[in-house]
Amino acid sequence: MSCPFPLSLFVALGLLVVAQPGQALTAQEVFAAFSPSVAVLEVLDAGGRQVGSYSATQVGTGRFVSVCEVLDGAAAVRVTLKAQVMEGRIAARDRERNLCLIQVDGATAAGAVLPRRMPVPGSRVFAISNALGLGVGISEGVVSGVRHYPAGDYIQFTAPISPGSEGGALVDDTGSLIGIIDYRRRDGQNVNFASLAEWVGDIEKRAADSAEILQRYDAARALQQQGQWSELDVLATEWARDQPDSLDAWRFSVSAARGLNHRDKELLAWRALWRINPSHAETGAGLGYVLLAGGQVKEALELAKVLAAAHREYAPARWLLARAQHSSGLHKEAEVSYREAIDLDPWLMEAYQGLAALAQLRGDHATAIAIWSRIAGLYPDAPGPRLGLVQAYLSAGKAERAYSVLEQLPEKDRDSAIAWFWRGYALARLERPEAAMQAYRASLARPSEAKDRAWAGIGNAFYGLKNYPEAIAAFQSAQALNPSESAWDYQLGVVLKDAGRPAEALTIFERLVARMPEEASHWRQKGFTLAILGRSADAVPALERSLQLDPAQAKVWMALIEACQALGRREAAHSAYEKLRGIDGTAAEQAYRNTLYPYEENAR
Repeated sequence: MSCPFPLSLFVALGLLVVAQPGQALTAQEVFAAFSPSVAVLEVLDAGGRQVGSYSATQVGTGRFVSVCEVLDGAAAVRVTLKAQVMEGRIAARDRERNLCLIQVDGATAAGAVLPRRMPVPGSRVFAISNALGLGVGISEGVVSGVRHYPAGDYIQFTAPISPGSEGGALVDDTGSLIGIIDYRRRDGQNVNFASLAEWVGDIEKRAADSAEILQRYDAARALQQQGQWSELDVLATEWARDQPDSLDAWRFSVSAARGLNHRDKELLAWRALWRINPSHAETGAGLGYVLLAGGQVKEALELAKVLAAAHREYAPARWLLARAQHSSGLHKEAEVSYREAIDLDPWLMEAYQGLAALAQLRGDHATAIAIWSRIAGLYPDAPGPRLGLVQAYLSAGKAERAYSVLEQLPEKDRDSAIAWFWRGYALARLERPEAAMQAYRASLARPSEAKDRAWAGIGNAFYGLKNYPEAIAAFQSAQALNPSESAWDYQLGVVLKDAGRPAEALTIFERLVARMPEEASHWRQKGFTLAILGRSADAVPALERSLQLDPAQAKVWMALIEACQALGRREAAHSAYEKLRGIDGTAAEQAYRNTLYPYEENAR
């Protein structure tokens, strides 16, 4: 492919550095020759603040190339080349190949020479880039191979790169540019990729050919930044219908669904992304998270197994496996997976949280507290670990200690919505419902993406006071803010049932068991509600299903005994009583006195 910039210009400026046949350059020589063509690329927000530091490779007078992905949402870009700081602007985008041209009017040097040959696997290469934002540097490796993807061939190489390397130069040992560094697979050691440098000459033409798609992308991006989720949903839906294999269309669909709290629609979009790109680890993890959040634990577990096997070094895949195992009751396996995730990424807080939750499940609150205390000590200015410690103390029944930790939060976090939420939770545990409601309302008055949780806290406080109308209203508010959260449906159903409105409660529980048929508590409440309605014959199978899923529910056994007795099924009632005796002798004795004995007494 021809070079779009005159080769004679490079030669005249003395920038054409090519070794003679059989004479490879040293790393020092490559860096000295090529580093003047690699710049630090700063991405700025609307306020002029830096939001990212990456790399850009000069490919002509005033022309630089970098990856489009890091430029998404940039209000402005700034290029630093050989200590000269210059403003730049995006001139053309080839989003399919993730290559963008940046025009920098102050850059007068000619830049790199574009190649005329494909790299050979096993040949030496050098990555010259702004790795980790530390400035332009060099690393050495080899070409692992040329990999085939829908957008074209990519160079896989082993020269180490890091975040910030994107847009840097991949150079061979003759000093020729052969690729633009694109990304690294986080689930492998030095599994890195670069797009072909020869593609640079195609950027403007491909950008012109895809102008309509780019306009659609820009419109979607603007709606996303403005939080106009309904409008974005309409645009993304139409886009995905026109181009069902467009990754951008489905990514915007995910964003819109999240903004609208439409979990089913978000799941649909993640499934489409996974269908289009099943080798992408981050997509698989995103699908798995949504499956777990929606209670589809079995599917999430199977996906996590596949993902963890295919991407052994990718910590989020291991965490997803751990979380799915955790939700499936495979606690020993989950603990192993959590620890493996931490081995892969020692900063993966969710894995520590999982270990702490497992410790709490087995009643080892001291271990959970120790885990969070250690992390909070390592990161004294970070609110997350301290809030984890708060929850550990609450689980241990130490609400006063939890409240004390909240009061010791850094000043910038002490007045946040989440801090006020946990104050409300702690105060509720301290049996101070009025103070708890004040704290929850303080949380609602501050910016938060989880206002539904504060309303649920208020609902629980009113429920504890047996103020059912106010509790119902609060749970309805939580439900309206987050209709996909089954917990708010469940709690609203419980309050309606106890408030003497069992018919309304039954509608909710029937919906819950249809959506999450493996959840014992939903079957339990359906059985309780049917019994209240006098429908004992329907209550029995619901209660039995709940006990199949979780046999250690004494109250459910007692309700089953009562329902069987009400139907005149004496043998079934006695059979349930015997099973209850093996689980909870005290509850069995109570069931016998209240339910079985009166019938036996009357029989005499």
